[in-house]
Amino acid sequence: MNAITAVARFSFWRRASGMKLLGPGVIALLPCLMMAIVLIEEPIDPFELYRSYMVPATLYFVLPLVCMFIMLPVLSELYEKGSVGYLYTRPAPRWKMLVGMFLGAYTAMLPVFLACVLGPLLLGVLSGSDASMSEWLSLSMGIFAILAIAGLAYGSICVFIGVRTKRPIIWSFVVLLGLGSTMGSLPGAGQEFSLHYYLISLAYKWCGVTGSKTDLFSPLETIASVPESLFILLATSVAMMAFTALAARQRDVL
Repeated sequence: MNAITAVARFSFWRRASGMKLLGPGVIALLPCLMMAIVLIEEPIDPFELYRSYMVPATLYFVLPLVCMFIMLPVLSELYEKGSVGYLYTRPAPRWKMLVGMFLGAYTAMLPVFLACVLGPLLLGVLSGSDASMSEWLSLSMGIFAILAIAGLAYGSICVFIGVRTKRPIIWSFVVLLGLGSTMGSLPGAGQEFSLHYYLISLAYKWCGVTGSKTDLFSPLETIASVPESLFILLATSVAMMAFTALAARQRDVL
């Protein structure tokens, strides 16, 4: 456990120090910027605008991009600089090093996700929304919870790709945006084979989102229950970290 904690701290500061969270932070605030532009041009309730359009945009674009920006460099930078062997040859199981690096980077994602929901919250309240503060807080906590849970699943996928391939950016786009968000947004039974489907189901349950008011995804024919969605997302996180540990044994680190 000491090895995991030590590597987690190392990983966190590598991802959170300096200006390294600036890029992910800008991506996270894009829904807030989009809200501001729409509110200037059209008289629409900020609460309904955020719930019906910005929440889906957050799950569709912000989530995978933030995960890629923060998670992929965790191992790829070490491989590129040839310093990954320093960690992997320490007197501790290699899986502990991987878990520590994953947890550190995941912790660095949480303040980015928090900024992602606080920006629209402040903008909506200051814009004179008809919704009460409790409604805004409930919606914000709902989307933050989804992002935090999804960050485990998407982040573990990014770590696996970072270990398994030498072109992690390309494969992450294919998996998270192609097979993930896109396939999960298409009508039909194929939705259920994408993690995005379970994120949308949580958005339906926790945020009151419906597919009838947005073109970002089709209305779900069936909605996964909260326990099922949580199980799929958390099970994916555990499975992908297990696959990552196996992949790390096969990849040369020196």
